[in-house]
Amino acid sequence: MENFKKLPGSLSLQRGTLISDAAFYHLHADGTEEVLQVMYHGIRGTQNVAGNKAKGAAAGNSTAREVSNIQMTESAKLFPNTQLLVKWDLRFIDLQHILFAAATKAGADKQDEKDFRQGFKNFVEKAKESEGIQEVARRYVRNIVNGRWLWRNRVIAENIVIKVSKTKVHDNSQTVKGYEEIAQFNALDYGLKSFADVSADEQKIADIIVKGMQGDVSSGLHIEAILDFGMGAVEVFPSQNYLEDKPKGFSRSLYQLNPKKPNKQASDNQFLGQAAIRDQKIGNALRTIDTWYPEFVENDEKPIPIEPNGASLDAQQFFRVGKEKVSGFDILKEIRTLDPNSEKGMFLIACLIRGGVYSEGE
Repeated sequence: MENFKKLPGSLSLQRGTLISDAAFYHLHADGTEEVLQVMYHGIRGTQNVAGNKAKGAAAGNSTAREVSNIQMTESAKLFPNTQLLVKWDLRFIDLQHILFAAATKAGADKQDEKDFRQGFKNFVEKAKESEGIQEVARRYVRNIVNGRWLWRNRVIAENIVIKVSKTKVHDNSQTVKGYEEIAQFNALDYGLKSFADVSADEQKIADIIVKGMQGDVSSGLHIEAILDFGMGAVEVFPSQNYLEDKPKGFSRSLYQLNPKKPNKQASDNQFLGQAAIRDQKIGNALRTIDTWYPEFVENDEKPIPIEPNGASLDAQQFFRVGKEKVSGFDILKEIRTLDPNSEKGMFLIACLIRGGVYSEGE
């Protein structure tokens, strides 16, 4: 069978993961938990901006602008004598539901569309029973237990315990009963660059993930992290919101589960909603498993997130665009003949899990 010369003009894949936001809590010494809220408050800093000398930047006239930098901002901090507790949930969906739309434009020959759908279906059936899907699942698990998804919080922690549990449900598979712990991990014992030396506990979790991708809707996971920073009352880091038109004098906006608009006229600090890391940032961290891209060695052997073109914000580069023809778009054209156990095959499995629009046409 030949490769497809062109992808369908309308081709979209729905995301293969269900990820909750990761909620922040204060964990007290007696084991009790308390919601960790974002605080809205004022700060007085200094002006530190390189720019136009005529406007009084650092290299220019020092008397032409204010030295003080008065701002309102949002931050999240632990209470004294507490640790940070972070909780979230994860489930993978059946790979057969990934293909959301595949259609050619009106009036075009529909045979290519039918052939692509059949090739996609055949690949998914092979992938579900492959060693390739096991490897992809193990890499996801490694990024759970190493705490990559904690981002800056991981960098500043002295110790991190990750607890992974299986979601328990009633026999009718509808009502959640609770969680059954599978294993605990010391996140800082695991590096961010290696997916080797998979432990028995990691494999147990990978098996649950694979069952989810094979269609078992009861294969959910609950993840908790307890972070010890060696001191209390320190700043912690939920997701930061992007504001296209940031108000003058406002420093930053932090993500909250139940956001509350601050009272701008208040005379004291205000607690807002519960701090959290948004699901998108967790998903990005979990899918940072691509070690199969060109220039992997030259890029200090760093895994990059699964992206069709190998986009890396860290390196500001597309690693899968070029003469090698290893982008997700190129590999999808090989889907009829692709081995799911090959590097290209594992990358494509991970692309399917990521989802996205792969349409090719004018």
